Amino acid sequence: MSQITRKDVPEEKSWNLADIFSSDEEWERSYSVLDKDFDEILKESISLNDAKETVELIKRYEQLLGALDRTSCYAMYKYSEDESDSLNQNMMGRSQILVGKGNNVTMKVVNALLHIPKEKLDQYIIEEVELLSFKRFLERIEEKRKHSLTPEMEEALASLSQTFKTPESLFLTVTSSDIKFAPATDRNGKEVPVSIHMYFTQIETSPDTILRRNAYQSLSDGLKKYQHGLAKTLAAEINKNVALAKLRGFRSAIDMLLQYSSPGTQIYSADGISSEFFESILDTFRTELSPHMQRYAKLRKRQLGLDQLMFSDVKAPLDPDFDPPISYQEAGEIITAAVGVLGPEYQEHMQRVFTERWVYRGDNVGRRMIAFGGGVHGVHGYSFYPWGGNLFDLMLLSHELGHTMHYSLSAENQHFINNAQSLLFAEAPSTMHEHLVVDYLRENRDDPRLHRWLNMYLMMSYHHNCVTHVLEAELLRRLYKIAESSVPLTTSIISETKGKILSEFWGDTVEIDEGAKLTWMRQPHYYMGLYPFTYSVGISASTLVAQRIKAEGQSVGEQWTEVVKKGGSMNGLDLYRMAGLDMSTTENLKLAIANIGRIVDELEQSF
Repeated sequence: MSQITRKDVPEEKSWNLADIFSSDEEWERSYSVLDKDFDEILKESISLNDAKETVELIKRYEQLLGALDRTSCYAMYKYSEDESDSLNQNMMGRSQILVGKGNNVTMKVVNALLHIPKEKLDQYIIEEVELLSFKRFLERIEEKRKHSLTPEMEEALASLSQTFKTPESLFLTVTSSDIKFAPATDRNGKEVPVSIHMYFTQIETSPDTILRRNAYQSLSDGLKKYQHGLAKTLAAEINKNVALAKLRGFRSAIDMLLQYSSPGTQIYSADGISSEFFESILDTFRTELSPHMQRYAKLRKRQLGLDQLMFSDVKAPLDPDFDPPISYQEAGEIITAAVGVLGPEYQEHMQRVFTERWVYRGDNVGRRMIAFGGGVHGVHGYSFYPWGGNLFDLMLLSHELGHTMHYSLSAENQHFINNAQSLLFAEAPSTMHEHLVVDYLRENRDDPRLHRWLNMYLMMSYHHNCVTHVLEAELLRRLYKIAESSVPLTTSIISETKGKILSEFWGDTVEIDEGAKLTWMRQPHYYMGLYPFTYSVGISASTLVAQRIKAEGQSVGEQWTEVVKKGGSMNGLDLYRMAGLDMSTTENLKLAIANIGRIVDELEQSF
């Protein structure tokens, strides 16, 4: 890991934040104006006596939220560059305070709209045609109506919005700033720095068994020292949601989290997923995917010549010597060419990613540990990915840019307040990119060894999305049920439950040691509602659509682009229907799982 500081990162490896604000001083001015505007609207008494007043309030509210998006994203991106910088810390802290005010404004506006009876609001829409352009936002208001509380209670919850995020903030701070991991020795006796991000993106997939196992031990030892504190943190997150679910009148926390991304304050575009269907998704992957992954584990053990397959070995490459370097420029050319099947509009946006510096790829001290893709409404997409320079980086960058493109295209085509992204659809555009890059390389590179590596990469992606994240969701399912039965969530209960889930899935093919039981400490996903399960749905859908694109051509790809442009204006199941997929049952999930089995067949034959 490089030890350069942020100021030493070359400009070409940084993103162009000037497209948001030309300087920190301009950000300060925007902050001050927005802070004042929020204070004004919070002091006002809102009465919506007719359709005109209603549409004017919504337009004003959207303008304020758009300004907040630009202000908060700029601060978050600066903080992502270097979390150790005191100025960035200050900017991020102030931004969070401003977001808290924004949440208060949201509750005030939502309460005012909920105060209007549904029949009267429907009449307003007839009288004022401009309200139709905010149709999805108003639909989400109606979805919230049944579980809304009194205006006073909603305002109280809004005032606690930052407090509700305390467990997540503690987790991120402890894992990025407080926990220190001892360097690990590789097979040549060289010391390699260890961090959670480096372990995920570089070491876990290293061909060096000694490095992998030493780094895994370093990771486990570092996490173990903080297990009791972070267990309390996770328990606080779960108990918070259990209490809020009861307060809002839901049957369970799981029912609530399938509708609310941030249950204290934010409106979330529900996907129409019942808790029963959520559980059937988990059961389908756990039972039907497990045999394929156990078979793959046995192949890995044989191919690597290991007496025992440790948990640190489950993502080890089957062809350890194949790791060709690739430049960032070449990666950009490959990704841009690969997405050509999605149509010229999509490809032109991808070209802008690389010509206009939408990506931060510096590997400096203090940078954020997790890669991401997103964007700023009214500006364009952004992505954060420290570039390592191999095929694996190519694939992971393409994944994050799927999020970037999704945000950028949907923001251009949807009102900001209509565009609350469907969590059920969120991982489909990103994993679609992975499939397209794999197909492009297969068609344009005549190298059997590369083709085999691409199959191994797909297995790694399915492992990440359909194993790691499904088992995260399974842990959440069990922990919420334990908490709702009034059993305290102790460190041992959390770790032993995680260990049991892993043992059930892997059987006797993988050694589930004490470090494996601590994997709940590695991911922030446990603080993001039920988000982990959506990965499995997204990659299943992208698998099937990518197969159709390959078979039927660009017309299917351009239809996918039209779906991506819809953003949050439709719920996830409707977006999939627009793409020609019915994801309301487990049948298409089973087809995607069967495809994973076929890849394992090919890999077994290739070795």
